[in-house]
Amino acid sequence: MIMIRIHSVNVGALAISLAKVVLKKENKHDLNALGAGFFLHDLGKIHIPESIINKPGKLTGEEIQIMRRHPDMGFNLLLETKQISEESKLVVLQHHERFNGTGYPKKLRGEDIHIYGRICSVADVFDALVSKRPYKSQLSHFEALKLMKNEMLDHFHKDVFEKFVMMFK
Repeated sequence: MIMIRIHSVNVGALAISLAKVVLKKENKHDLNALGAGFFLHDLGKIHIPESIINKPGKLTGEEIQIMRRHPDMGFNLLLETKQISEESKLVVLQHHERFNGTGYPKKLRGEDIHIYGRICSVADVFDALVSKRPYKSQLSHFEALKLMKNEMLDHFHKDVFEKFVMMFK
């Protein structure tokens, strides 16, 4: 579970930085609440067996379905606490939605994905690519950004992705 904690901290820091750039002209956003959501984005993984999370090889179809439940599980945990903001809940629920509609859990597309989910999605994918995992080697920052641009660009809101890339300038 250490890997998940490091990933959550990395995603939280990246997503807060990106949120400051994307949302800088708007005062209506509570960055403290939003930051909590970014750091808690994978909360639902506490209900996923470690054997799936740390599996060194490719997941089976059944394991993929189990893993894809973590956004809903995390969202439901936050609902039960009645302590966490709507911003945080949106991040947890939508961080795996993709701009082209291929994400999960709801297969939202385009503008139906809240800006908070779009921000977290970019940070989450980037950190997954630059991190060493039992099932893959890590990429350099440049290689990760290049892969995201060349093979995944339709996963992300173009403006959010471009602002993320410019953070590395």
